[in-house]
Amino acid sequence: MHQAIGIIEIKGLASAITVADTMAKVANIELIGTEKAKGFGWIMVKIEGDVAAVNAALEAGEQTALASDSFVAKKVIPRPGEEIFTVFWPREEVTPEPLKEVQVQIEQEELAEHEVTAEATCNLCHDPACPRVKGDPRQDCIHFEEEK
Repeated sequence: MHQAIGIIEIKGLASAITVADTMAKVANIELIGTEKAKGFGWIMVKIEGDVAAVNAALEAGEQTALASDSFVAKKVIPRPGEEIFTVFWPREEVTPEPLKEVQVQIEQEELAEHEVTAEATCNLCHDPACPRVKGDPRQDCIHFEEEK
């Protein structure tokens, strides 16, 4: 049976992580998760524990959020009904699947020699034989005198 659940809404993910860290350190609560709200960048942090611990955690979280001007709202629900958990806190039982043995056969490929095409490094003459690279003085181009 769940003693109490708590919800706190925070502006921004970094502030939500800081608030969740503070709440976890202040009281004996369980962090259930976070949920991104639609719009405004609000994040909802969900916790559960006994009523006093949830109240203390939310108070500490509120003070941390107010210090960074990111507090939106908070709510404590003591002795929530089971319907709340089926709607708002669905917990899926995850059972790990047994590992399947996969045999991997490595085929050796023959490496074909690819023709190496020389790229033009000079943006003036576009000649691959030219030692000039873009940014060098124009006089370094082997075709500088021809272009005048």
